Amino acid sequence: MRVKSQISPRALRIVAVLCIIPSLVEAHAILWGATHHLTGKALRDGLDFWAGGHLALSGQLPVLINHPAYQGFLTGMYGKLPYHLWSYPPTYLLVSALFAWMPPWPAVFAFDAASLALLAGLLRLAKFEGWFIAAVLLSPASLENLMEHQNATLIAALLGGGVLLLERRPRLGGVLIGLASIKPQFGVVLPLNLLRHAPRAAAFAAASCLGLAGAAYVTFGPAAWTGFFHDTAPAMSAVLLTGKPPEFAGGLMSVFALARPLGVHPALLIQTAVTLACIIAALFTTRPACLLILAALASPYLHDYDLVGATLATALLMRDRLAHGFYPGEAVLFFLVWFGPGLLPWAPRYAHAAPLLLALLLASAWRRGGLPACDSSPVPPASPALSAGRSPIPAPPDFTASG
Repeated sequence: MRVKSQISPRALRIVAVLCIIPSLVEAHAILWGATHHLTGKALRDGLDFWAGGHLALSGQLPVLINHPAYQGFLTGMYGKLPYHLWSYPPTYLLVSALFAWMPPWPAVFAFDAASLALLAGLLRLAKFEGWFIAAVLLSPASLENLMEHQNATLIAALLGGGVLLLERRPRLGGVLIGLASIKPQFGVVLPLNLLRHAPRAAAFAAASCLGLAGAAYVTFGPAAWTGFFHDTAPAMSAVLLTGKPPEFAGGLMSVFALARPLGVHPALLIQTAVTLACIIAALFTTRPACLLILAALASPYLHDYDLVGATLATALLMRDRLAHGFYPGEAVLFFLVWFGPGLLPWAPRYAHAAPLLLALLLASAWRRGGLPACDSSPVPPASPALSAGRSPIPAPPDFTASG
């Protein structure tokens, strides 16, 4: 049974500010490193983003795909660094190459700004209010992604914007979802869902996905795809199965990571079962919040910065509940999901709770009367949504880049 909201706008503002404090402390550690000649470490995953595009534009794809050569290239630039690994399909090179003509720092900051602007623009196109957009962009998960210089904001923009626009603009929604194939592990729940509920969008999603793959083939040649299937994909599978290097595997917070203490094969079976269950469950919903949560649960590769999509889902649910009332315990659940990514660097055990919290969030989103697709009914504009965060950073001076 729902209860009338007792949460005041003032209380939400205070909670939102408190939620970003852990991320701000982490930002201070990163700035400390940048000002003490640890610029390579301070760039974190942004170094991979820039290096991928730079090597592709320079015709040095063999260096990018060869892990020792790639590490040697980065070491030559910045000295001793944590282990880095290129872990994306050639389609992602089309994105990184757009910025790689600039030096590393301007390139990654331009990419960060463009990702935030795209997410804000698509949320505005979906008719969301300014307070809602600001809350998502300033959430702990978004801040953590910004500090890591990762691509979760871009993926949240493409997937989140896609599912939010499916009803009103199916062609655009489908194109956005197809473009999200640059990080394919987060789109596995959507193909069958689109075929059942939005066949026109499914056609546009397939066209944009294939077009992107073809553009990468024409731009970088067949060697880029050969290297991806022969070297990059097996290397990422090895990271998942062996847990090494720990810079990559240590921050995982997926169902697979939760079950990993049981052994690799049991964990794979459990993750496979959950992924299949998510694909099937997606056939029976058109709610954007449900689809975003299912996308997170279905992926074995899930880091704190990848929770930007789940943060968007939480904001959608919070917006709905502020207008119609909360079920018992929902406000606490929303807070834990929102706050967790920023807390993770200081409380690593949160990673074990993340899949369970996402499952509870899915149950909340699935309730009868939950948020329907493209619901943009007004909510009191003074009521901000809660904020959330990201994954581990070591204290200065010796922090490392996560994978």
